[in-house]
Amino acid sequence: MKSILCLLIVLSFSSAYATTAADVSAKTKEAASSAADYSIEQKEAFQKDMDAKLDAMKVEIADLKDQASKKTGEAKSKMKEQIAALEKKQSEMKKDLAKLKKSSGAAWTQMKSGVSKAWDSISDSYSKAKSEFSDKKE
Repeated sequence: MKSILCLLIVLSFSSAYATTAADVSAKTKEAASSAADYSIEQKEAFQKDMDAKLDAMKVEIADLKDQASKKTGEAKSKMKEQIAALEKKQSEMKKDLAKLKKSSGAAWTQMKSGVSKAWDSISDSYSKAKSEFSDKKE
């Protein structure tokens, strides 16, 4: 303990190791700014990724609609129901993504989790719909 105290005293008097409150403040501001910039970059990258996924899902839903138009009877009816459910989830996710784009700080981190879960749900629903109806020829 005494050696640490002595070291601190020596360092406090040494001009080579002098750090002023202004230096600490400047470095703290720089670190905070860097962290904020990184967070903004992460948010923008996440938004672009989700936008791209939604655009791809739009194409996939259009493909399912095309497949449904070639079906008849119960298969066609079930496909249309599945497509309607997918479109509803997609619309809700677009709204959540719009809210995320307006959010900042800790709120965006929480919203990111919700949007990711919504995407997982849409993706799972699409996969189920596609596999369920790819084999039916009605």
